[in-house]
Amino acid sequence: MFFLAAGAMALTACTESEILEEGVQSNAIGFQNMVSKESRALTKESLNKFYVSGYYTKNTNAVNVFSDELVTLADGTWGYTNTRYWVPEGTYYFYAYSCENGALKNGSTSMDLSGDATTVAQRALNLEEYICNDQYQEDLIFASNEGIVAKEKAVGNAKVAFTFKHILSKVNAVFDSEFAPGYDIKVSNVRITNIYDKANYNPYGSPVWGSTVRTKAESESNPGTLVRLAVPEANIASAADPNVETSEELKVTTGSAFVIPNAYGSANVKMRFHIEVIDHDTNQTVLERDMVGSWKPNWVAGTSYTYNITISGDVADLEPIVFETQENMNVDDWTTGNTGSVEMNFSAN
Repeated sequence: MFFLAAGAMALTACTESEILEEGVQSNAIGFQNMVSKESRALTKESLNKFYVSGYYTKNTNAVNVFSDELVTLADGTWGYTNTRYWVPEGTYYFYAYSCENGALKNGSTSMDLSGDATTVAQRALNLEEYICNDQYQEDLIFASNEGIVAKEKAVGNAKVAFTFKHILSKVNAVFDSEFAPGYDIKVSNVRITNIYDKANYNPYGSPVWGSTVRTKAESESNPGTLVRLAVPEANIASAADPNVETSEELKVTTGSAFVIPNAYGSANVKMRFHIEVIDHDTNQTVLERDMVGSWKPNWVAGTSYTYNITISGDVADLEPIVFETQENMNVDDWTTGNTGSVEMNFSAN
């Protein structure tokens, strides 16, 4: 595994922001939200739309309240149409998601209220056949708030608070060069292939992302089962030249991509990319290579992974220039010159 042998894998987990204060007391159901900071697109500041489902139980009956209801932000306040009201002594369960400030681009949601409404399995909002690949690259966040017992209006009910969590995994790569100073490495077409790209999500499942719909074989034959890591315009990696005062080490840091969390059982997930080795002085391409490496990811929901990849001549399948051992090195002996016919005349100085 060339890039894991030469570099380290850094894990950065999402962090939650502080809890917000409770909302103004009211008998109408209102919302407030929190969202963890680690995200390409959705943060507490950028989130302006989510979808909520919810119900309450009373006397063993389950009553639906919200079904994928759009909740939007206006002037700092979350609102929705057709106001619902708290039913005193009802126990409420709320679930919300946002797909990069929109509805699901694929897949579906479901919540079954039939049977015994107090069972955990029926509380969950499930995402079914959700696709995450190069065509669908949206940040997906989820939140729940369960077991809220409604009070009389005279006592007051707080706004429903959500702490949203990122439920996909996020990956990117950093490319470093071990070629000699004076050679630039141009990186392009970075992608991760042979991954699961469709699965179901159940916040009470084990794991929460499970029941994978598309098999590995289907994924390998499906052109959509890859994600690309965007390469910046300045896509050059090079080592610093110690003989040039202004020379600096350059690395290529890709953009991030979302993937379905999964603990893979074998090392056949692929990292693929193309490199050009360029002579810095002449700007001529010395060689080109398509690179591929394999590893066994364990991607956890809400976690960001950076893969540090060191590119060397060995990695590029080049044979290094080396010198023979001391045993096979020789220094010729001196040849004795002929001095027999040389005459020198000396005088005192």
